[in-house]
Amino acid sequence: MAGTEDFSGFEVLRAAMEVEKNGHRFYSDMAEKARNELAREIFSLLAQDEVAHLGTLEKLIPNYEEGAFWEDEEEFLPYLRRFSDSEIFPSSQRVAEVLGQADPDLKALDLAIEAEEKFAEYFHMAARHARTREGKDAFAWLASEEDRHAKVLRERKEKYLAIK
Repeated sequence: MAGTEDFSGFEVLRAAMEVEKNGHRFYSDMAEKARNELAREIFSLLAQDEVAHLGTLEKLIPNYEEGAFWEDEEEFLPYLRRFSDSEIFPSSQRVAEVLGQADPDLKALDLAIEAEEKFAEYFHMAARHARTREGKDAFAWLASEEDRHAKVLRERKEKYLAIK
């Protein structure tokens, strides 16, 4: 968890905003590639959720603006860039592999659940290790949002399985 301990609430929100943008791209792509109407609907809704979360995060920025900017941009920018690779959301290669399997929509739902659970786990760990109250609070809020996403995805998967 090295590197997250001293990030301010503002920095946490910036990182989360990057993940939400990548999540929107991921879910939009999955919606376009889904074969089943329910799967398309689920991924479209998730893409919309990511946009809504980005809006929520943007509204939180004023709460964390004091002392908002990091002292060492060279340290923080690589942290932000981690979220544009496959650390949280699967790579395009992995998505292509999944979509080539039997029942690709179900496999895509599993991929999305995995991504949301990884993101939640990351923020729970970050909340435990953060040294500042604002960092702990921001990480904990983000973790609860991702836990909620994973739960919704699991429920939607059950609905998908029930109508198959």
